Amino acid sequence: MDRTRLKKTLLLTAATGVVFTSGVYAKDTLQKVDAYLRPDFKIEVNGKTVKETPLIYDGSSYLPFKTIGELLGAVVSWDESKQTIKLAMPVTPQPDTETGAGSGSGGSASGGTGTGTGAGAGTDKPIVVPDVKVEEKITLDTPIAYNFTYNGITYPTLVNLYKGDTYLRWKDIQKLPIDVGRPQLSTETLTGETYVHLELVKPYWKEQVKGDQRKYVIVEEGEVSEAKLKALNDYFGTRESGYTIKPLGAENEYSVLAKGGDKWFVQYYIRFWQSHDGTWNVSSTGWKSYPKETTNTTP
Repeated sequence: MDRTRLKKTLLLTAATGVVFTSGVYAKDTLQKVDAYLRPDFKIEVNGKTVKETPLIYDGSSYLPFKTIGELLGAVVSWDESKQTIKLAMPVTPQPDTETGAGSGSGGSASGGTGTGTGAGAGTDKPIVVPDVKVEEKITLDTPIAYNFTYNGITYPTLVNLYKGDTYLRWKDIQKLPIDVGRPQLSTETLTGETYVHLELVKPYWKEQVKGDQRKYVIVEEGEVSEAKLKALNDYFGTRESGYTIKPLGAENEYSVLAKGGDKWFVQYYIRFWQSHDGTWNVSSTGWKSYPKETTNTTP
């Protein structure tokens, strides 16, 4: 295979930016195309240069789906059970409105009318909470370690995509100094933690809160050095993903919430240790597996 053809093949393989299983590549689903890399083309998004080489096919330019999603502040994930690429936008500013106050299950700062006056609201306009369906119980389906930023301060938040909706871990959202009223909360059945539907807090945030996917797991208590967090990422590799970490009683011992490719959720008990060159390593000292559940529904 010549070098030009190899480049074509590599970029086409990476075009979606997510990992698929071999079943996706069944012979009857493939279509061979001729495309070209154009390193002489430059791409900018909001004045920021994108360090990706575009691929040109049939007169149109292409970038990896994951790259485009992340540039737009979205999160791209792969749902193996549905063979579906998912793109989620956890933070989308809600337009101001003076009418149409919701009366659904979301609740509000004023006790059920769907309007309130919490921080982030204008002095003359009420905050309108939309009428959305809020599940009483949810399960971890597609968790994402996320960073919300307000007034230059970062608030790590565990986000969970469940049945097409976005839920935010409530204890993380409570750390933001913005009053979001008294929204209806959902209980996550595996960990017992409470979550809030994104649509119930967006009206209070308006454009003051921005978000982006977090590089490392969320540190729940104390401090964990970036070197240790990187070692933990390397430990999980491509088969599993870590989401939260908190210290145990002994030095350098922690518990970590993680998920494997088969959607099993595991509470790992791990220990950090240093090599002679000073690099950190990770060893597992035990684990607790959560039941395998699915949020798929049959039409």
